[in-house]
Amino acid sequence: MERLIDKYLPADYHDTFIMKSQKPAEQIIPKELIKKIFNHSPAWLNFLMKVRNILVKPLGLETGKVLKTEDCIIEDTENEAIMRKDDKHLLFYVSIAKIGNDLIDITTVVQYHNALGKAYFFFIKPFHKMIVPRVAKELI
Repeated sequence: MERLIDKYLPADYHDTFIMKSQKPAEQIIPKELIKKIFNHSPAWLNFLMKVRNILVKPLGLETGKVLKTEDCIIEDTENEAIMRKDDKHLLFYVSIAKIGNDLIDITTVVQYHNALGKAYFFFIKPFHKMIVPRVAKELI
């Protein structure tokens, strides 16, 4: 299967999670699913973000709302949507794509701008790997 996100590879880091949807493919709209996932803030995630913000503020990294998905979606088709967020330390893309009748492909691609980006993502990566499938599972 050819994905739009593949043109942003190779990168410093990328991963893909394949999730089973509770809805049939025709009811899944990738752009809407990206918005739901990035705007979903359960209490445990809010807590993690507050800790993150406290830790990264001295480094000069963004500590407010991480992003507004409406402004970040750069590609949108019937089967895939991609959002992009560029910060001074790293650039990342997230793709949500439909696969077959009931599978969702969630891919993250990260490119470091500098050593701070590499160090930041080193510490964030374990949380990323836990958060993405957990939040997605709650919404798909």
